[in-house]
Amino acid sequence: MALPSAPRPSVSCIMPAFNEEETIGVAVSNVRSALEALTDDFEIIVVDDGSTDRTRGRLDALATVGELRVVHLAENRGYGLALRTGFAAATRSLLFFTDSDNQFDPMDLRRLLAVIDSADIVVGHRETRRDGALRAALSSGYNALVRRLLEVHVRDVNCAFKLVRREVLASMDLVSTGYGINAEIMARATRARLRVREVPVSHRPRQAGRSKVSMADVPSSLRSLLSLRRALRRPPA
Repeated sequence: MALPSAPRPSVSCIMPAFNEEETIGVAVSNVRSALEALTDDFEIIVVDDGSTDRTRGRLDALATVGELRVVHLAENRGYGLALRTGFAAATRSLLFFTDSDNQFDPMDLRRLLAVIDSADIVVGHRETRRDGALRAALSSGYNALVRRLLEVHVRDVNCAFKLVRREVLASMDLVSTGYGINAEIMARATRARLRVREVPVSHRPRQAGRSKVSMADVPSSLRSLLSLRRALRRPPA
């Protein structure tokens, strides 16, 4: 008689989206296929961060399937706030988040799930970046700043491919509203001495739409990191 297989994990997938009308349908479909293959129970939460193109309508058309929940923010509030909105809405024991630009292969979630039993957070790092030279340079500089200012030493802090235990995120009291939320998660994990594992994930060139990160974001990113460093140094209230 064959032994019953061990239950597979229960996962909430959070996907922030802003003006991704050309990629959102494929991105959601790919994530759904991966979760069907890798889990026994899942939900997909897409947070539309005040998109001004046809992303909203396309998400509403997709939301007829039970596993997909769509949250619309009335205006663009920032990547971090969109993620936090998704975290608050999630109901499963493991939270997986990734972007809606279809640059990651959701099947790589299997690599994160393979080590979550020995970790509180599993962090993807892009084996080979498929962004342009400017985006790669900005990412390299940002990682260096995070290491220097926040003493976070993961290879690819802003890689949008992470798996976290829900109770871990709930304990962090995250405050970031912009792209600094990944740095905040990792800084708070470092200070709490949480178990962090890193695994390589694949990365694909963007096929449609455009990157939301530019040189104009550099000053605000630096201010955000400095503000976060001050906040983390304050004693608890």
